[in-house]
Amino acid sequence: MAEADLQKHTYYFDVADNKMSGPGADFLQNEIKQNQYILLGEYHNSYQISKFTRAMIPMLDGAGFKTFGLEVGPVSVEFLRKMSSDPAKTVGNLSAFNSKFYVPTKNRNYTPIPFFSNVEDAEFLAEAAQRKWNLIGLDQEFVFGYLPLLEQMQNNLKPKRRSELAEAYNKAVRTIETGYENDDKGGKRIFETITDSAEVNKYLDMASENNPANQRIAAAIRKTTDIYLKSVKRQYFAQNSDRIEYMKKNLAESFAKAKFDLKRDKMLLKIGGVHSSRGFGPLSLFEIGNTLSELAAYNGNRSLHINFNSRFYMDNGKDVDELADPKGFGYRFKTLLQMSKRDKWTIIDLRPLRSEVFYARKYDLDEVILDIFKSHDIYIMPPLDIDPTQNFKIKN
Repeated sequence: MAEADLQKHTYYFDVADNKMSGPGADFLQNEIKQNQYILLGEYHNSYQISKFTRAMIPMLDGAGFKTFGLEVGPVSVEFLRKMSSDPAKTVGNLSAFNSKFYVPTKNRNYTPIPFFSNVEDAEFLAEAAQRKWNLIGLDQEFVFGYLPLLEQMQNNLKPKRRSELAEAYNKAVRTIETGYENDDKGGKRIFETITDSAEVNKYLDMASENNPANQRIAAAIRKTTDIYLKSVKRQYFAQNSDRIEYMKKNLAESFAKAKFDLKRDKMLLKIGGVHSSRGFGPLSLFEIGNTLSELAAYNGNRSLHINFNSRFYMDNGKDVDELADPKGFGYRFKTLLQMSKRDKWTIIDLRPLRSEVFYARKYDLDEVILDIFKSHDIYIMPPLDIDPTQNFKIKN
């Protein structure tokens, strides 16, 4: 597939000062008006995608979108709601939260809520909060988010009960902190530590007595741990299957709680690209993206599935072009990446080409490209992606 085949389906645009401009922005605006669900199938920890998300929220809001699905747990999303209740304080609140609970390891520092480690992430969250969007957490909790979950359980107790359980709480916290250290040193995995720990399980049970809020958090901790534990047992299909099933359960419960009208209400979902796919996904599962696609179609609506990939990015201070190395994995995406520009956002509308790709068999395409044509509607490539701005302070 040559550039000439893609040119008439490719649009360019800019993002500056929280606004999109150019033919690609006009294309997106039109698509927003026609779809009930917009799915941003991202690659994680991207400066540019967070900037894109922030700029897109005003456009979505103007088209009636008021719900924001996130790849975080149902308890973690409550933290995000609280920290963004005053939009102007969102960046600072997340910085304090991340700084308090981050877990340092040999290779990197992990913050307690995945994909909200950076200033740019807090900024798009504040943008949604300013418009009073409802946040939905669809995923499991995060492996490095156990400590704030336990703290929340302790805070949920009445003063007398909190005092009674103080020792048990402190023992559970120390067990988890030591578990992180042992995991980082190559010892027992944190999921195994929590599963086997009498101290942690004793606290979860005692703090949950006659306390529905804590019962919910304890259940989320145990569900998360069970999902992660399957990776230790090399039960990868079961792990991913359980996770996706849990996502769908959380979606249904969140929609019911918010009284989401399946015929009229609209949602933006920001999630990893493997989960945003329509049809049979890359993990050999029908992902949450497929669920939303079917829900939309069943109710006479449409869903737009967007896949992101980057050709130009910074890596440890080095400017990388994925197409510079014909032997690299990124080169397999050359068919689409060839349209990317270093200083422009690029959109390719894949839908008009599906007939030629799958029926006429006009092109000899790599399997990874065929999968994108099957699972997503449009393909977006940012300009040069740089390191995001860390939103936490490292303890000395």
